[in-house]
Amino acid sequence: MPYFAILYPIRALERNPCIDKIIRGGKMPVNAKNLSKEECAFIRNIGFRVQFMRKKAGLSQAELAERSGLADSTISHLESTSVYSVSFVTLFRIASALGVKPNSLLDFD
Repeated sequence: MPYFAILYPIRALERNPCIDKIIRGGKMPVNAKNLSKEECAFIRNIGFRVQFMRKKAGLSQAELAERSGLADSTISHLESTSVYSVSFVTLFRIASALGVKPNSLLDFD
């Protein structure tokens, strides 16, 4: 089998940013077009809640990222008004770094 026949499929996949992230262990970005308005609002509210709790604790995004072992960009994206998916592990790390229970990040009352 020619050399290029073996490598072509892998190179083709690496050009797709979504597939590239999955290959490298990342997660697929959320496509807001596939979510309902309620789902988008729920995801945004998690980010607003994290931001509120972070400011209440007197932490910067960088400090929260360092304490939680996450990248600064993760905290920034989560707190932004864009729809950004987040795993339960990430929420747990953020809650631990803030000194709150994880379910408090999902309590919008």
